[in-house]
Amino acid sequence: MDNKFHLKVVSREGVIFDEEVISITSYNDLGKFDVLGLHANFISLVNKGLTISDLKSKQKEIKFDNALLKVRENNVEVYVGIEGMSPSNLKPADFVVEDKPTKVN
Repeated sequence: MDNKFHLKVVSREGVIFDEEVISITSYNDLGKFDVLGLHANFISLVNKGLTISDLKSKQKEIKFDNALLKVRENNVEVYVGIEGMSPSNLKPADFVVEDKPTKVN
């Protein structure tokens, strides 16, 4: 079973993130959700950014207020800065991809 998938986060101005990952966590109107490899296809409006677990099990965070997330055939695309959803003057460099401390259980 393949436990990774491709994540691409883009704004109108360019690519913010484009890598293979193990999981992402975000929020929509129904609450917190995770996407893992081989996830069912779906589309959702999301908020509160993304938390990403990369192939080295390190966590990264991309902060934004609203975006459109599309899962299809083990690829996830996230579109931020869609008109009416967030400021249109944001550039890829304006988005912070932060490493987060990994929790040890």
